[in-house]
Amino acid sequence: MSSSSAPHVARTAYEVFLADLRREPSAAEYEQWATDHAGDPDEPRALVDAGWSIARGSGDLERALELFRRAAGFGGEVGRDAQVGIAEQLYAMHRDQEADEAQRALRVELDDQPSGLGTVRVFDDMTEMLSDAGQDHLALEWCQAGVERAVETGDDPEVEERRHALLISRSYLREKLGVELDEQDLEARAEADSSFAELAAMMRGRPGPFLPGSDVHAARDEAAFDGIVLRWVREDFRAVRSRWPESTTAYGDDYETYAGRIQREARSYEQSGATRVRLVSGRLADYEAYARAQQRDPAAPSTRRDYGEWCTKARPDRVRLWPPERNEACWCDSGRKYKKCCGAPARN
Repeated sequence: MSSSSAPHVARTAYEVFLADLRREPSAAEYEQWATDHAGDPDEPRALVDAGWSIARGSGDLERALELFRRAAGFGGEVGRDAQVGIAEQLYAMHRDQEADEAQRALRVELDDQPSGLGTVRVFDDMTEMLSDAGQDHLALEWCQAGVERAVETGDDPEVEERRHALLISRSYLREKLGVELDEQDLEARAEADSSFAELAAMMRGRPGPFLPGSDVHAARDEAAFDGIVLRWVREDFRAVRSRWPESTTAYGDDYETYAGRIQREARSYEQSGATRVRLVSGRLADYEAYARAQQRDPAAPSTRRDYGEWCTKARPDRVRLWPPERNEACWCDSGRKYKKCCGAPARN
């Protein structure tokens, strides 16, 4: 094995701030960073993160709304993320007329944008948000439009994954609204059920397909067992993929795809009868030290799985029970609420 280190990946000032803090920032810290770095490309992202932090923390929806509106003024992809936040806060405050106007304005803006992952993602987010707000008819409209935009994008694996998620959401929304399911709905539902069955069989230890690169482990005690899922922290993901590309191909090329995989593995443990599911946040430097101390091959999936179990005993500060509460911070370090991120219905 080569001893050469992974290529250096430049990080933005905001990414450095998040990494160096080693914990989730408070809303005030997010906002202060934006103030101190006025003009930085990540200024609106920090404002959006501050808005979500307030919305899920203190519940000061007016203040969260103010921050989202500031971020929306910057325009662009982050500005559209902020508009999703604006609509959510307005619906939560029962200001439905303003919320409807906000979602219509966002739809008009999106209609002028080229199809692509960023555009499809907003349609996906709006579908989940509107459904959560009880606006099922509007959610279905956004969902269908998102599916169409995904088709327009063409051959992009990440967009295709979003399209599948939207199709699953569409099937549930149609069923809820009493709309007859079409062939696409039925195929999406069947595919989701099949994928879950395969994962569940693997978790129970029955014969089934093995997932290459999976960093999951079942700690069993007769019939009872805990599910242990190792996930690399966001800041180390690219370095891990670069270090051992041959054994981590199943992770996906970006953290959002990887997070979706981790979420599915954790849910499969839960549905398979695990007493509890423990999510371990692995760090590359710590993992390499573990592999050296144990004289293990760090590229081997078995080493990663054993590291995850070791962390539950030796690194309890890196372990959290899954799933988090819906309004808690998502486990994937996105800065968003769990229900708006990995816990969104479209991703589950």
